[in-house]
Amino acid sequence: MNNLGRFFQWSLLTLFVVALHAHGLDSDRNQPIQITADVAVRDEGRGETRYEGNVVLTQGSLRISADTLSIRHGAAEADKIVATGQPATLVQQPTVDQAPVDASAKRIEYIRSSDLVRLIDDARIAQDGSTLSGNQIDYLVTQRTVRAAGTPGAEGADRVEVVIPPEHLRSRQPDG
Repeated sequence: MNNLGRFFQWSLLTLFVVALHAHGLDSDRNQPIQITADVAVRDEGRGETRYEGNVVLTQGSLRISADTLSIRHGAAEADKIVATGQPATLVQQPTVDQAPVDASAKRIEYIRSSDLVRLIDDARIAQDGSTLSGNQIDYLVTQRTVRAAGTPGAEGADRVEVVIPPEHLRSRQPDG
């Protein structure tokens, strides 16, 4: 796997922790989840819990900050988690020897039934100087597939931007 592929793998797998299946530090999944917000509302009829105003979710090295965070509950567990903000952010340390992953978008969704993590509207993922940005970034977790859609440019064409620092191209050996 090349450096760009490794960057995508770690960055987007980290987003999967939103569904509480952590790929961050091993100790993260054993830590309690703490959510603080100005308001919390549980709607049993809709099967939804909603947190509003200065929402911060932490679990070990994972930190999600958003204006709102909603969790849709199925019969046994959460099926859809949505964080919104200007932007909503997700930061996590993947492993002890890797730089933290910093993701942001106006909307971050995790849809368990589709095994999909989606960053929507001004989506951006950064790690150790490398970035991926566009209007939407989708990650199909089980397939380990990334698709980024662009932001309209001056000519109206949608564009995706990837930045890889030169030191990452020189200092790492490609996988076989």
